[in-house]
Amino acid sequence: MTPQHAREFWKALMDNASALIADAHVLLKAGSFGRSRSLTVLAQEELGKALWIYDTFATTWNTAAVEPHKVDRLAKHGRDHVQKYLEAFVFGDELAAFWGDYSSLDHRQEGESPEDAWKRRRGEAKAAARDANVAKQRGFYVDRDNSGVISSPTDVATGTNEEDLQVAAQVVEMLLIRDHSRMKLDADTDYDSTHAQQFRLLPISHPDDWAAASEDFRSGGERRPDGETDS
Repeated sequence: MTPQHAREFWKALMDNASALIADAHVLLKAGSFGRSRSLTVLAQEELGKALWIYDTFATTWNTAAVEPHKVDRLAKHGRDHVQKYLEAFVFGDELAAFWGDYSSLDHRQEGESPEDAWKRRRGEAKAAARDANVAKQRGFYVDRDNSGVISSPTDVATGTNEEDLQVAAQVVEMLLIRDHSRMKLDADTDYDSTHAQQFRLLPISHPDDWAAASEDFRSGGERRPDGETDS
């Protein structure tokens, strides 16, 4: 994959992830909790693929390099729903520190070594990814278990959907902001805006700030010409 094609692919993935978050928000407000959860999980899967591409090409995008690279994890796990979600889940561990709260970086329990903490946290991430895949299917499909019990997406309660959706929006936003900072601070190439995707996420990632913003801002009237937001 060439850097240019990788950039186009990455932006398409990030656009789809942010759009899925926005659609999930609409469904959540409409009381369609199962389908809202399913779209939230799908958005995180798209983010997982985008992270593999970003890790491979971010440095290359700082220059006008044209040499192609293979994205090994995408080739190996591109159709593995659990692995894609797992990647996004692990990336989400950086969210608190990204906004200045470094207390969450140390996941060790009392008496636990860093290596054991890493293994435990990885196991927790894998379990969360498997659970998310089950929840995604439950939100889309009617099913019947071996005892004859029928389940439907309409049976799914709201649960923690609103909180989960906000976190997913913030994690997608985090990669967009990281890319924005890369272009501003490290790149020799032209700025390649992702403002539309960031702006789309704001009502969900920062609902209080969005509610307090002016009507002109919320309608897009105060967008900066260089693609920056106030995030």
